Amino acid sequence: MTPIRWIAAVLALLGPSAAVAAPCPAALIDQLDGLYRWQLDRQDKPGPIVIASQRSRFTPGLYSLLHQAYALTPEQGRFVDFDVFSGTQVGTFGAEVLGCKEGPAGTVVARVAVQTGLPGRNPVPPKQLRYLMEPSQEAGWRIADIVYPEEPTFRLSSYLRQLLSPSP
Repeated sequence: MTPIRWIAAVLALLGPSAAVAAPCPAALIDQLDGLYRWQLDRQDKPGPIVIASQRSRFTPGLYSLLHQAYALTPEQGRFVDFDVFSGTQVGTFGAEVLGCKEGPAGTVVARVAVQTGLPGRNPVPPKQLRYLMEPSQEAGWRIADIVYPEEPTFRLSSYLRQLLSPSP
C-alpha cells in the first residue's frame, strides 16, 4: 500500500473529525515519539515492565498509577493485562501522531495511530488512541491520560484506579 493510500485509509477509519485536527507542537510530538521508541525497544525484552525511565513523559498522577499497577503480579490476582501504549495484547510496530485539538484547561488531545499485530501476519488497520497532554515547565508536555477507541470510552486512568482499588 502506498503511503498516500495508507494515510487515506487511516483517515477513513478515524472519521471526519480526524481530518480537521491541527498540527501538534513539536515538543509534544517529540514526547510521544520518544515513548514509542522506548515501547518498540522494550516490548521484546523478557521480564517486568520498568516504567521508571519514562517518568518525565507522564504527569505525576498518571505515573504513580502506572508505577503501582506495573508492580502488581498475576499471583496477586490483579495485573495490567494489556499493553497500555497500543491498547492491545499484541506487538506494536510503530506509531504516528496524526494531529491535535485543544482540550480542556490548556490541555491538548493528540490523535495517535498505533500499528499493531502479530509478526508474520497480515497487518491490521492502525488503532487510534487519544493522548491527553498537559503542558509542563520541566518536560514541555506530559501524558495525563490515554483514551482508547472502544465503546463506551475506555480511559487508562480509570482502568488503573479500578485495578489498584478493586471493589469487594
